Amino acid sequence: MLEVQSTSTPDRLLRILIVEDNLADADLYVRNLKRAGFEVIPDIVQAPGEFVEKLSNERYALILCDYRLGGWTGMDALLTLRQLDKDIPFILISGTVGEDLAVEFIKKGAADYVLKDRMARLPLVIRRALEEKSLREARRRFEEELRASEERYRDLVENANDIVYTLDLQGNLTSFNKAGERITGYNRDDILEHSLGEIMQPDQLALMQEMLKRKLAGQKVTAYEIQITAKDSSTVVLEVSSRLIYKDGKPVGVQGIARDVTERKRAEAELRKGEALFRAVVETALDCIISIDHTGKITEFNPAAERTFGYTRDSVLGRDLAETIIPRSLRERHRKGLERYLDAAEGPVLFKRVEFTAMRADGTEFPVELSISPIPQQGQPVFTAYLRDITERKQAEREREMLISELQDALAKVKTLSGLLPICAWCKKVRDDHGYWSQIEVYIEQHSDAAFTHGVCPDCVRRMYPEIR
Repeated sequence: MLEVQSTSTPDRLLRILIVEDNLADADLYVRNLKRAGFEVIPDIVQAPGEFVEKLSNERYALILCDYRLGGWTGMDALLTLRQLDKDIPFILISGTVGEDLAVEFIKKGAADYVLKDRMARLPLVIRRALEEKSLREARRRFEEELRASEERYRDLVENANDIVYTLDLQGNLTSFNKAGERITGYNRDDILEHSLGEIMQPDQLALMQEMLKRKLAGQKVTAYEIQITAKDSSTVVLEVSSRLIYKDGKPVGVQGIARDVTERKRAEAELRKGEALFRAVVETALDCIISIDHTGKITEFNPAAERTFGYTRDSVLGRDLAETIIPRSLRERHRKGLERYLDAAEGPVLFKRVEFTAMRADGTEFPVELSISPIPQQGQPVFTAYLRDITERKQAEREREMLISELQDALAKVKTLSGLLPICAWCKKVRDDHGYWSQIEVYIEQHSDAAFTHGVCPDCVRRMYPEIR
């Protein structure tokens, strides 16, 4: 082994394999490299077996090889290197090699050759060989990264949930992923043989062509929707986003992503239908329908509520319910009930029919029958109240109770009546012992000391004299 002396910076350190049966010549190679500023770590071999062993167990920056070796040649060494699939710059060094043989070496993969009487060229040849190797490695890494990137792209495209496609500028499909097959029902090979006009209605094809014209004109085109006809003749709604493909600065096609929004559009239509139905019910309901959010702010106020409370819908939306329709004396109870539900998801009046006192816009109070239902949703709940003005019902109940009280007072004054009296459930006439029917006051006068004064009750006044208010 030759003595090695460090004569340069580490980035010029070379571990080289010298295939040479003349040690003096090997020493000459090393001295030339050191004078050129390289730091050399050489291994010298002479026999084929040593050559293979070193290549199998060590890593080298380059190989310097004589042509004539004892029992074998530099060509044998080069072919062995290729068989081992080692990318190591191979430089032939010889004093007798001719131009034809040198060219043959280059064709077989040698980096270059140097004549022994021109050793001053060796450092230059080595630098060029190392640069070429560096370029090969960079190109190899680039190609590997490119293949990996293309593989990732193909994998992404093939496994995407959306259709990924390309078109030429004539509108012919040039690529189509698996999602396209699944969504449209067309086999990839089949669809690539069809034009878009075969799977799109004329108006939809015209829309897509118009979007392409705008792109070619430099206009910004956002996502748009088109309809296509699937293989089973069903209509598929696609949300399309696309970009132009350029080659040498000129547009040559379109790459696009199309998302199947058929179910979403159907759901939106159903939602609009449901909202329209809900709005119709709310608008035509005879009872008041009032909704509030979790803070107590009014979010719905139907026409019946407008008529009952004297507010317009627009004037109360966003206002606090308690400050709007609840009497001052009951507002604190309302707020505590709302807080209780938000804390514990329960309330004393929820899902029940209760009577309550409400307040109109002019400050007058009146009785209502109330039912409140919470409506769960993402985030905080909302509440919907159904209210009915029961002023007339409460008035009728008071009149009925008054009539019953008067009748009870009258009967209390009867002194001779006893036992069961047959009385008509409808007109209130009483049957006497002889089977005759008489007005109850006539019967009572005949069988007691009671006397009657006559008047007209409010109900009868309204029936008999409707013009009186």
